[in-house]
Amino acid sequence: MARMDWRRSIIGWVLLCAGAEMLGIALAAGWWLAADSLNPEPRTFIARLAMLELKGLAGLVEGLVLGSIQAWWLKARYPTLPATLWVLLTTALAVIGWGLGSSFAIFSTTGAAPPPPAAALAPPMVALLAATIGAPLGALFGAAQWLALRQGARRAHLWIGANAIGWALALPCVYLAASIDAGSPGATALLALAGGCAAGLVLGVATGQAFALMPAIGRSRPAARSESSRAALSA
Repeated sequence: MARMDWRRSIIGWVLLCAGAEMLGIALAAGWWLAADSLNPEPRTFIARLAMLELKGLAGLVEGLVLGSIQAWWLKARYPTLPATLWVLLTTALAVIGWGLGSSFAIFSTTGAAPPPPAAALAPPMVALLAATIGAPLGALFGAAQWLALRQGARRAHLWIGANAIGWALALPCVYLAASIDAGSPGATALLALAGGCAAGLVLGVATGQAFALMPAIGRSRPAARSESSRAALSA
């Protein structure tokens, strides 16, 4: 029964991550497109810097959605987890991530010609590039969330490695979806949703394995405490 409850709990986490990433990326992509429509080709350094800040704020939307939904699930498992800190850290890292992701597209163009399409790279190269970016970014993400998780879970440092693996596998889903020329805004939106959902599923599976090794603070060895209680009563 305990094993079945554990499996249900992990399945819930995986589905939660999938839904949160799908919703978060959809909202963030909408923000991105709205920002891009204001000035599709910023030419001056100041204009590009302003566009970088504006597009980086897409992470504010995704981070709030992802962080809030994750914190809701984690709070039930780790009662001493500071949920507000978790959301703030997740949001801050999402803003940084979206800012870094935007910087190349914004600053790599000279204004004389449009940037090359994302589909110019072969899918395996896109996936490899995304995994190379995802591993250190995931480790950074996990390290930031560790600051909150360590207050609710034992061996919380394992979360850093789990996120490095998770994002190395999840980010290629987002990049591959973005590299496909869908031909219409509607199809592009559907691809973004599919990429976000796939990324969330992969991330949920990868990070969910860490929970078995991270018991909640104050809840370790319940069986041992129960045996001690019964021994005291029998005495």
